[in-house]
Amino acid sequence: MARNVSSDFSVQRPMRVVVLIVTLLSVLLHGVPVQASTALPPGQKPGKYYRWSYPSQMSYGPIEDGAGNIGTPPAPGAFLTLPFIGPHYITSIFDHCGPNYGSHGKVCRYDGVVASAAVGGPDPTFTEGFAQTPGQHDYLYYEGHDGYDYGLNYEPVAAAAGGQVMLANWAVPSCHSCLSGLTVEINHGNGLLTYYGHLSQINVSKGQWVSRGQVIGISGMTGTATGPHLHFGVYYVNGDGPVDPYGWTASTPDPYTKDLGDLWLGGSPRFASIPIPHVSVNAAPDANDTTAIDVTWSSPGSGNLYVVYAVGPDGSMRVVNGGTGATSEVFHGGRGLSYWFWVTVRTNLGWTDANASPPVTIPHVDHGAQA
Repeated sequence: MARNVSSDFSVQRPMRVVVLIVTLLSVLLHGVPVQASTALPPGQKPGKYYRWSYPSQMSYGPIEDGAGNIGTPPAPGAFLTLPFIGPHYITSIFDHCGPNYGSHGKVCRYDGVVASAAVGGPDPTFTEGFAQTPGQHDYLYYEGHDGYDYGLNYEPVAAAAGGQVMLANWAVPSCHSCLSGLTVEINHGNGLLTYYGHLSQINVSKGQWVSRGQVIGISGMTGTATGPHLHFGVYYVNGDGPVDPYGWTASTPDPYTKDLGDLWLGGSPRFASIPIPHVSVNAAPDANDTTAIDVTWSSPGSGNLYVVYAVGPDGSMRVVNGGTGATSEVFHGGRGLSYWFWVTVRTNLGWTDANASPPVTIPHVDHGAQA
């Protein structure tokens, strides 16, 4: 039922941490410097983007758009969907030649493609970074990477499957610039956990049960990072190492013997099948009350909570319907004044959206029509 509102606009982690410490030492020893923003393979001219400068880790590499086909069937234990919604670049891959952040001279992709100093050339100031192909300058591959980096720029990060949160904190509580910074780990009850690093915000807590597609945080670049992105990894809960969710699709044997195959539901990476909000807002003069405006709104989603703001002619803004599931409002304003309405929504999985109505003017009193 609609409510009447007046027009008063008064201003109103332990196993993973050990592995990550080894990672940090490797990075420090091999010096990932800021100067690498100008690094190119020998003889190459600068291109549009550089690996270590803005938009570092955001705008290069293959795009994971939720419609790709790996070309292999899912493993018996497949359980994952992508940890985000919407197309995003893959900016670093899992190294099947040795996902231990060590130096072994090459990087092996899940489809058998090998990058090395002989293919494209190394980054002159980061010897573990190899160009994608000869002549290219964005360093998609670097040795020993044990997960995938996706180019999320301060965007929602979703649980790749349901489970219980094991960690929701700084990877190293005493050092906010170390390792993967703000990090979430989720135990999925199948001997595996998923790992979400470099977050700027955490929306869950240790011990909490989360659902597939639930927003667990916002991506960022906390910890040791060269730009905003999400580090996503799949690891054995018992500390036995990482696995590649993309499996191994090459005809040759997988050089990494601990892998479990293609872990994406259906065999290819897909977005979680959840409703994503998209707010529609309408405002119109009330047919029975010349001082009123009827406001209605809607959005896909489940368990939606809306907040409705009225914006006055002077730009002042206040809540007229806050945090409820209602979808309509009767607003009373001043004659001759224009108003518009801003509506936000949050679903039960934490996804948000917002939209505005067109402005509506409450008519003046027609004195000439009065007796």
